[in-house]
Amino acid sequence: MKKSHLMNRVLKSTTLLLFGVVWVSAVDIANAAIVTINSKEFDVDQFTNATVTYRPDADGGTVSFDGKNWDNEVGVNYYTLAELASGQYGGDPGDQISLNNRSTPDWLQLNYGGAGVTLFSDSEFVIYEISSATSAVDSEGLSFRVSFNNGAFINASLADATFFASPGGSAENTNQIVFNLASILGPGATLSTVRIENLNTGSGTSDPDFIFAGVTANAVPEPSSLALFGIASFAAFLRRPNASRKKRGLATH
Repeated sequence: MKKSHLMNRVLKSTTLLLFGVVWVSAVDIANAAIVTINSKEFDVDQFTNATVTYRPDADGGTVSFDGKNWDNEVGVNYYTLAELASGQYGGDPGDQISLNNRSTPDWLQLNYGGAGVTLFSDSEFVIYEISSATSAVDSEGLSFRVSFNNGAFINASLADATFFASPGGSAENTNQIVFNLASILGPGATLSTVRIENLNTGSGTSDPDFIFAGVTANAVPEPSSLALFGIASFAAFLRRPNASRKKRGLATH
């Protein structure tokens, strides 16, 4: 085979391969159920088969629930922490789940379905807590601690906390608490469980009200199986001229 003809085939195949990778990535992005909240993006498909469990009353828990408007305004209705707890509750408890017992702290746990959520270098875990404040993060918004995959607890005061004013309509204000999962668990790790406990910071500030929490969508989509198939096919193509020359008894270099 002439070198010029071989180069033309390589260039054509490379173009098709790159087009295929871009097309598949674009399809993946288009099909993802992405919701943006205060500049943070979440793929709500992460909650497929996910559940929330919480400290039961029989164990001394005083966990309570309430309906809110915030989830409808930001687009996460059906994915709030309280709604994910419907299995244990026995029905739809509302949207907000509050941890109230400060003598022996209450808890809730987000349990991801299947193998969990694969983390990337830019993955964050973000918690939204309903706030009665009007301009800044309040004490109640930091009165809890979090454990990822049953690891050591991390106080919310060590995370990146910002005040998120009502996104519009009749939605409530929230505190946005961000944990850097890349530094906690590392890229490539899988997040399976997130446990949240309230902290005793005094009367009136120890009962945080949680409404939504999740892993941020990765900035660079993971290559799909179709793209990986294309790369493998291209590698096989590059080996073909060499094999055909051997069959004809020609030199291979």
